[in-house]
Amino acid sequence: MVEQKNIAQFDHFIPISTASLMTALIKAGLSAGQIRVMHKIRRLITLQYSERLIKLKRIYQPFNPDRELLTEDAESNQSADTILQIKQLLHEANYTELTRQQIEYALEQTSPYGLDVKIDFDQFAGVSLFYRAKSQRTVKVRDWKTLFIKKRNVNLIAYQRICLLLHYPETHHKSGIHIKLFKDILRPDLEMLFPECKIRMKTIDKIKLAITGGGGTAGGLVATIGKLTAAVSPLAIIMAVAGFAALLWRQINKVFVQRTRYMASLAQNLYFNNLDNNMGAITYLIDQARQEEIKETLLAYGLINLQKINNSMELDSACEAWLMEQFDCAIDFDIEDGLRKLGDYNLIKQQKEPLSCQSAETLCDILDRQWQDYMELPESGV
Repeated sequence: MVEQKNIAQFDHFIPISTASLMTALIKAGLSAGQIRVMHKIRRLITLQYSERLIKLKRIYQPFNPDRELLTEDAESNQSADTILQIKQLLHEANYTELTRQQIEYALEQTSPYGLDVKIDFDQFAGVSLFYRAKSQRTVKVRDWKTLFIKKRNVNLIAYQRICLLLHYPETHHKSGIHIKLFKDILRPDLEMLFPECKIRMKTIDKIKLAITGGGGTAGGLVATIGKLTAAVSPLAIIMAVAGFAALLWRQINKVFVQRTRYMASLAQNLYFNNLDNNMGAITYLIDQARQEEIKETLLAYGLINLQKINNSMELDSACEAWLMEQFDCAIDFDIEDGLRKLGDYNLIKQQKEPLSCQSAETLCDILDRQWQDYMELPESGV
């Protein structure tokens, strides 16, 4: 059985729905006017991300490997800008980028499924790997100290969401920017997410095939030599050689059978853990970023009105403590991002002690004007 321990307190991701968060803030004692402000904030952010989706889809279209629309050739600097905007979207959705050292460390570990995979990074023009929310799981693996007979418990990091961003050069037959989204991936299994990986046999299978295959082949060779020395007719010699060839092929076929099992295990894991790809992944990420933007803004706004908070440090602690009290949820609230949002929407008077928001009536007028300004912008097109 796989055991899971939550270690999400190190993540900025808020694992609560927007509706649940708003309901809890309303029950905590917000006024009717402040509730109106929250609904206007949610609608304005939704409008902004809807426009963001249209723009991002347009600039991604030339690099979409699945595109079916005619498009002009894209310049190399445009691909860099597209990747930069996708990464910015991932950060807004509270994804964290893994460093190259972290990726290489994960690739050095052997998967608990027994898959040993080799990745050729030279085939990519760029590789980035992002995760959101992680937990610690206990899995059972076979131990070499017991000759792979008994299993032992191993604690492994599991990522709840993974985004793989691959950029193939224009000369590659799969040129473009590939975006892959996965769920519930163990850290040693990150290598399975990469395309065109080379699968190698694990140690226990090498030992097993060496013992069974090597011993069987050696015994068959001795038996064949004995038959050849005792053979008195050409037919007996042919039968002895054919028997040895069949034995040899049977041993070689075991290697291919084991490799096929590996491929089936790989396909099964990716089939159930894949979430979305390319253009669909952008839509998925836009919605995740929108939800995080709304929750962070509403949480900061609500607590400033519900509690006496003097500075950003107190607001940071208040948000984390309130989420733990209301939802038994431990996170690392991104206070800098939260204060920036309050400023962007003019929700806060000024960042001085104590922190305070403008009146609900004033904020409703400000948010209505921002909505009207967005509605009057020219359409960007798809």
